[in-house]
Amino acid sequence: MIDKADLRTFIREYCDERNEQVISNIKDFQKILNEIRETEDYEKLKEALLKTHSGKNILRFHAKTTEDLKNLWEKFIKEVLETPPEKLLEDIDERFKRWKQIKGAGKGLISEVLAFYYPEYFAPWNNVVEWYFTEFGWGKPEKYSEVLKHLGELRDIFKEECRDKPINFIVVDYFGWWLKNKQEENKIPQSSQENKREHKLPSLARYFEYTGYYYPPHLVAQFYTALKTKGFVILSGLTGTGKTKIAQELAELLDPSKENFIFLSVRPDWRDSKPLLGYYNPLLTDQYQKTPLLDLLLRATHDYKENGKNAMPYFVLLDEMNLAHVEYYFADFLSVLESGRDENGFTRESIKLHDVEKVEEEQGIPKEIKLPPNLYIIGTVNMDETTYSFSPKVLDRAFTVEFHDVELKGYPPETAEQESSELPETLRREILNDLREENGKFLARSKEEINKAVKELKRTKYWNALENLNQALEPYDLHFGYRVVDEIALFFKKARESQEGGIVEFKDEDEIFDLALLMKVLPKFHGNRRKLEKPLLVVLKMAKEGGLKGDEAEKGTDELWKDILGEDALKKLVERIIEELGKTGDYKYRHTARKVLRMLRQLYEIGFASFS
Repeated sequence: MIDKADLRTFIREYCDERNEQVISNIKDFQKILNEIRETEDYEKLKEALLKTHSGKNILRFHAKTTEDLKNLWEKFIKEVLETPPEKLLEDIDERFKRWKQIKGAGKGLISEVLAFYYPEYFAPWNNVVEWYFTEFGWGKPEKYSEVLKHLGELRDIFKEECRDKPINFIVVDYFGWWLKNKQEENKIPQSSQENKREHKLPSLARYFEYTGYYYPPHLVAQFYTALKTKGFVILSGLTGTGKTKIAQELAELLDPSKENFIFLSVRPDWRDSKPLLGYYNPLLTDQYQKTPLLDLLLRATHDYKENGKNAMPYFVLLDEMNLAHVEYYFADFLSVLESGRDENGFTRESIKLHDVEKVEEEQGIPKEIKLPPNLYIIGTVNMDETTYSFSPKVLDRAFTVEFHDVELKGYPPETAEQESSELPETLRREILNDLREENGKFLARSKEEINKAVKELKRTKYWNALENLNQALEPYDLHFGYRVVDEIALFFKKARESQEGGIVEFKDEDEIFDLALLMKVLPKFHGNRRKLEKPLLVVLKMAKEGGLKGDEAEKGTDELWKDILGEDALKKLVERIIEELGKTGDYKYRHTARKVLRMLRQLYEIGFASFS
C-alpha cells in the first residue's frame, strides 16, 4: 500500500505534467452537448461520446441508430444539462440507479458524462477507481456517492500540493492511470502482488491466448456469461476442443493455489449421490465417509458466511458427466439448484447428508447442507455409444455450450510464446468483482431482479421475436416455460454488464440473443424427422430474418424451405444445407443457424437428430 508521504510526492510530480488533450476533450465535450441542446441534432452525440473512454463501446453495441441516441439524450443527458450539479448531488445514487435502466447507460458512461460536463463535482467510475479502492484499502465501491467521497479526499490533497494548478475530478482520475502505469513498470511497490507485474488484457479470450489456448472470443464470452448467469453449465461437443481446459484455466486464473477448484472424473457405476457427497457407515467405522467434493462445499459455505462480499468463487468440474445417468447421481443437486435462494443467498432447500448427532458433533459434518451462491458447477460431455443422453429435466436446468467449430487458421495463438507465467492481476480482480456482483451476492438473485431483467428485455426488439418463436413451437410441444425466458433475459443482461467491463467480447447484441437462443431453446430438440423437421425450419427462418411473421405454422416444409433458400431450395437438399453452412454470416442469428442446419442435415441423412 502506498503511504501518504509517497502519495503526496507522486502528486507533486504529476502536477508538473499537463495533458492538453484531456483539457481539450472536456471543452469539446461540453461544447458539443450545448450545441445539441440548441439544435436537437442527436447525430452529433456520437462525436461527443467518442471523447469519453466508454463511448466507443456504447456506439458499437448500444447506440447504433439516431433513435437510440435520442433516447439516451432525452432520458439521461438532457437531465444532466438542465439540473444544477448541486441538485444532482442531493440524490445522485437514486438518479444513478434510474439512469442505469436506460439502454446503453452503464456506470462508465453515466459517470463520464457527469464528470466531463461537471468536472468539479463528479468523477468517472472506471477501472482505475476500482484500483484506487483496492490500493488504499477502501473496500469495493457499491454506490457512486462512495466513489465521490473517497476521490474527493484525494482531490483535497491535490489542492494542497498543486496550489497553482486547476484541480478537478478528471485530474484525479488521470493521476490514477498515471500512477497505476508507474506501478506496472515496477517503479513503485505494489500493495498486493509485490513480486508480480500486472498485465492489461483486453478480455478473458485474450488471457487464454496468453496461456496458449485458442478459443473464438464468442465461445469464451458464451461460457463465462452462462456461468455467471446460472452457475451450472454443460460443455458438449468434439473431443479435444478444450472443454475441460477452459474451466481449469478460469479457476486457476481466479485462484492460483487451486484450492477452490475440484476435478471429478465421473464413473459409469455411479448410481446415487454417495460418490459425490459421501455417506454414513454405521457398521465398519461408525463415521461419515467424506469426499473431496463435500470438503469443497463446506469450505465454500464457510468462506461465504465469514467473508460475504469478499468471498471467493468455488468451481466443481464433472468430467465426462454423462458416463453415468446424471439424473441418478446428481438428482439432489438438480432439485436444490431450482429451489430458489433464501435471504442469505443459499439455496432454499438443502441436501440431506445424515441424521446422526455424533457425526455432527465430532466430525463437524452438518446433517444437511444448502448450496452457497459462490459455487459454480461445470460438466463436460461427449456423445458416443458409451455415454447416456440428457433428459429435458437436466438440459432445462443448465446452460449448454457446444464446442464444435475448429478454426485451425488461428491455431496456435500467436501470443502463446509471450510471457504468460505471471498472474494478470487486473483481469483477475475485474472477474472477481464481476462474479461477486453488487453486495457480493454472486448467484443469489431475487425474483424481483429476475423480473427486472425480463422487463428490460421486453423493451428490446428481441422480446417480440422470442414471443413469436414460442407460439410457433407450441403446436409441436417444443415451446419453453418461464424459467427459460428468465434465463435468456438474465443472460442478456449479464452479457452486457460483463462486456461493458471489458471481460468478454460479443460482436453485438444480436449475437448475445443468438447465443441465448442456442443454449436455452435448441437443447430440447430431440427426435425423428416427423417430429423435428418443421419446428427446426421455423427456428432456421427466424435465425435468418431475425423474427417470425406468425403464419409459419400454416406453411408446409417445402414452402418454409423456399422462404429460406429460394425457389430451387428442394433440389439436392442435403447438398444445399452443406452449402448454406458456409453462408451463415448472412443470417441474423448465425450461431443458431449453424446448429439448426447441422441438425437438419442429420435429420435428412439418418432420420433422427438431437442437440448433443
